This record gives sequence, C-alpha cells and structure tokens, in this order.
Amino acid sequence: MRLTMLLLITFLMILLTGYAVYAETPAPDSEIGRYQLLQGTYTSFDLKRQQSSTQSGIFLLDTKTGKVKRYINKIDEEGKYIEMWAPTEVTTEK
Repeated sequence: MRLTMLLLITFLMILLTGYAVYAETPAPDSEIGRYQLLQGTYTSFDLKRQQSSTQSGIFLLDTKTGKVKRYINKIDEEGKYIEMWAPTEVTTEK
C-alpha cells in the first residue's frame, strides 16, 4: 500500500512538472492578428521601355506599423533560387 501511494505521488509529480515545463506562454493581445497575408494585384512601370504591367502577388501586412512586404520567389541570372519578402512603398488613395 505504501509503495502504491509513493508511485502515485511520483507519477503525479512527473505529470505536473512535465506540464509546467511544456506549457506555452500565450502571445500578448497586441500581437494576435498583427500580421496578415493578402493576395492582390500590383502595377509596375519599366522606365527603359516606358511600359507598365499588372501582376498578382502575395503581400504581408504588419497592422501595427502599416508596412507592406511583397513575396518574391525567382531564379536569378546565375541560376540561384531567391525567396524573400521585399519591402514596398504603398500609396493610399483618398
């Protein structure tokens, strides 16, 4: 009986300690929903050719700062794969 009680207490201590070690810290309320992914179109203008083109892309919006980044993945002239978030300048229409 004494051994059973000792094993039960040990088992409960392991469970409680394990839960405390692996418990996740919740994110502050200000961080929840801060970043948003959006799909949209953008227009770029080639100064050499004097042509504009409209393309679709994926954008990352930081709702805290208002900054917008565009997702880029391409293969450059040397054959390297490039994947990055490029900062953009956003103009607002009023």
